[in-house]
Amino acid sequence: MSTTLTPLTVTEPKTAKLLNRIEGFCLLLLATSISLLIITGRYRSFVTPRSLPYMILAIVVVVALAIGAFNGVFSANANTLLASFTLLVIPSLLFLLPISSSQSLQAFAGSRAIAISNTSNTSSLPGLDTKRKMITISNDDYGFWYNQIDKHADSYLGYTIIVNGQVSTSTSLGKGQYSAGRMLMTCCVLDMTAFGFTIDASQTAVPQTDSWVHITGTLERGRIGSASQHYEGLVLKATSVSTTDSATGYFYYA
Repeated sequence: MSTTLTPLTVTEPKTAKLLNRIEGFCLLLLATSISLLIITGRYRSFVTPRSLPYMILAIVVVVALAIGAFNGVFSANANTLLASFTLLVIPSLLFLLPISSSQSLQAFAGSRAIAISNTSNTSSLPGLDTKRKMITISNDDYGFWYNQIDKHADSYLGYTIIVNGQVSTSTSLGKGQYSAGRMLMTCCVLDMTAFGFTIDASQTAVPQTDSWVHITGTLERGRIGSASQHYEGLVLKATSVSTTDSATGYFYYA
């Protein structure tokens, strides 16, 4: 009995196709744009600084995928190439474009990210004058003091508060009430929200919405909202209100 041996054939490595190379280029473009955001510091306009390690990890992963695409590990076709262009190239170009400087973005875009720290040493709280029962809140300490007063309200009732903030109104507030606050980012720019003190303007005029004001008032417990729909909370009864320059930067919890 004779056995016929089939000769072994060696197949040449697959050459990466043009579509694969284009897909790899799209991935590299995304990694480059994220890297430039980090180098220039502009990433803080989109996410909080605590997201930096995740962005670096994302760059490593995207570069690895780009190398795989260049070497034909992934099989690209017209559909995947269109998806790559839509999901990778367009966001990359948007990241690299200058951020709008319109009024709605001036509060946070391209500006500093200010961490809200937790200080337990009450003897060194910035701006606190226990003898005069007064708290002077600087622009950068706004987030810290908002958090401090919210957690220890009873300790500061009756104190005179001096603070700057941007005026906003809401249907949840009562007549002669408005909010003076800043911007808070929890994770990314999509969850950016305003937070601030509720101001009782019974002794002063209500300022123009979106204007920046310098307020002196007394911290009290009072009614927030209308007579029919309200809740008890902290209000700052304003005794003096004047316009002031806008403050840049947003706050985030470190």
